[in-house]
Amino acid sequence: MKTGDVLVVGAGIFGVTAALELRARGCRVALMDPGPLPHPLAASTDVSKVVRMEYGGDEAYMALMEAAREGWLAWNEAWTAEGLGPLYHETGVLMMRRAPMTPGSFEDESLRMLERRGHTPERIGAERLRRRFPAWSTGRYVDGFFHAKGGYAESGRVVAALLAEADRSGVRLLEGPRMSGLAEEGGRVTGVRDDAGAVHRAGEVVVAAGAWTGKLLGLAPAIRATGHPVFHLRPANPALFEAERFPTFTADVARTGYYGFPRNRDGVVKVANHGIGVRL
Repeated sequence: MKTGDVLVVGAGIFGVTAALELRARGCRVALMDPGPLPHPLAASTDVSKVVRMEYGGDEAYMALMEAAREGWLAWNEAWTAEGLGPLYHETGVLMMRRAPMTPGSFEDESLRMLERRGHTPERIGAERLRRRFPAWSTGRYVDGFFHAKGGYAESGRVVAALLAEADRSGVRLLEGPRMSGLAEEGGRVTGVRDDAGAVHRAGEVVVAAGAWTGKLLGLAPAIRATGHPVFHLRPANPALFEAERFPTFTADVARTGYYGFPRNRDGVVKVANHGIGVRL
């Protein structure tokens, strides 16, 4: 079966946004995913993901995120008009360290790059941290900064909203087929094969399959997917963890891997760790 000019495999955040952009550029697009949509095992089907500009001294990444933030704000306007409300929450981003910031550290490089590009982050010491963000009351974190431009997205709800937009825009949603490999003719990719043996043909194929990419493309030895711990906590004192008192944060992240979010609409505070992970 011929699915269109472009077949996108994987309907997570990368797949659905690729499909939307290709459709906006005039392509006929099909988006394949085994479903259900949003897929419950996709990395982007989550309660929250950080949206931040701070990536150490990487100016190119910060420039990308400055543009991305404008996109998030525009999406918020559209979602609010549709009755979904904002799905990107600009809580600001708090980055703290257990030791004073030093030149070359991730937080110091991030701070310098923000200032270099005209942003106005606020330096936060131990006493100011305790007074302004009282849940951080142990005194363990002594230096860092707060940047008001950033926060988090309700990522699972975002993907659901974008899938609905893709459907309205004419992207063909192929929910059910599970890709088993690429279809090739004469050394060129001509589509994909599914588990039932059917070939879905397309002029171009975009694979955005997340943790399944290595397996589907025969690159498992070179592409390693890892899992990382996530904690969902229901605080005894919810007021301490509202966004204005407990913004999206990183906690000495270059050393510990810990980051987290304010209390969400379901009353949950999510804290996660990004480290070497466990191979899936």
